Amino acid sequence: MGRKSIHRERKQKTKKVEQWTQALLPKLTQTALGDLTINDLALLMNKSKSTIYQYFVTKEEIFEYITQVRIDQLKAYKNEISGELSALNYQYESLAKILAEGVKDISPFYLKQLQIHFPDAWNIVEVFLKDLLKDLKQFYIFGIENKIFTSVSPDLLIKMDEYFIMQLITDHTFFNDHQQTLEVAIREYIFIKFEGLIVNE
Repeated sequence: MGRKSIHRERKQKTKKVEQWTQALLPKLTQTALGDLTINDLALLMNKSKSTIYQYFVTKEEIFEYITQVRIDQLKAYKNEISGELSALNYQYESLAKILAEGVKDISPFYLKQLQIHFPDAWNIVEVFLKDLLKDLKQFYIFGIENKIFTSVSPDLLIKMDEYFIMQLITDHTFFNDHQQTLEVAIREYIFIKFEGLIVNE
């Protein structure tokens, strides 16, 4: 007879767990995620395998947790945008800073690997990005109606964002060829986008 699996309650994840799992990201920028084992992840986090199993059942769960923590941090953009727009005092640098911080230590290669090997974790990213696109469209409409932005097509603007957000961020070949980080690319994209949109008095 085979050995019966034992169901164990996992410990509540603490701020320390959040810190040592997030510390994985800069170590995985060029790593084939599908080849990693729990042992590999434990070594990278400088933790014992038994410590990892106190909080996580599978490596899939680890990547889902890492992704959710980072996405939760990124959601700060929404309050930033809505607060500044309602005061008619929008500064696009705020959005650039928030999004660039959100992708700090994350490479397009890592995101592509996440998309291929960990679909549940990638789904967390995809849901966030789709919500971001919806918010950006409303953001453009509000800015145009209140004469903060030049009167152009919000649908065209969002189509440009959709390409950049949904495709370019996982195109590691582009970034390898141009030796540019995702963080810098986001800052430059937002700078170009909003410098062209803002109405000059």
